[in-house]
Amino acid sequence: MSFPTIFDWLERLQGLRGFTAAYVVLLTAVLVVIIWDWRVALAALAVQYFFAGLLFVDLLDPRLAMVKLLAGWFACLILYFTARQVNWGGRPQDVSANELDDVTPEKIFQVGPLRISASLPLRLLLVLVMLGLIASLFQRPDFALPAIADTMSYLSLAILALLGLGVLGLALTSEPLKAGLGVLMFMTGFELFYSALDQSATMLIILAAVNLGLAVIVAYLVQMRHAIPALVD
Repeated sequence: MSFPTIFDWLERLQGLRGFTAAYVVLLTAVLVVIIWDWRVALAALAVQYFFAGLLFVDLLDPRLAMVKLLAGWFACLILYFTARQVNWGGRPQDVSANELDDVTPEKIFQVGPLRISASLPLRLLLVLVMLGLIASLFQRPDFALPAIADTMSYLSLAILALLGLGVLGLALTSEPLKAGLGVLMFMTGFELFYSALDQSATMLIILAAVNLGLAVIVAYLVQMRHAIPALVD
């Protein structure tokens, strides 16, 4: 019994490629922007990396596309352990409520197991505006991204979604982890676009290293943001 190769898995996942993968990338990008709960946002980002990996297969050798996927998942893993260390953005267990008097975090409502931001209506409105802009641009008959073939227009949709919603996610928060998720989404969109221009292994390794470096920087900022109240005594 032989273990399935990457090419075997791609054949089995054929139905999830193309526009299906692009739509899932778009949906997960929306979730990352509007959902404040870090657990849901990180899960959405991990799913996004998987389907972005299926899009990279149309531009790169499948083994190189696997590197993109693994780099994205390692970035998610770094942020996951960081989020757990800071109690998912809540009050650290070893910090009293009095020590947080000078900290004014965004107002959060607890709905069952989920934490929902008070700014959710504004986020939804801005996301709808961004989706409208993406749709109007994508549907223009004269619109085409450089090096993206007409038969792979779904790549243009995914790139626009990741770039636009990534910037929006970064602009809508001062929370390092949520802002970092926006930056990572923007980077995925940029890497998709750049992979259509240059398929060299060298640039792939450099961009994968940049992704992991960004995840480490975001993890550091999250630790500093949530460690400061504990150090003020």
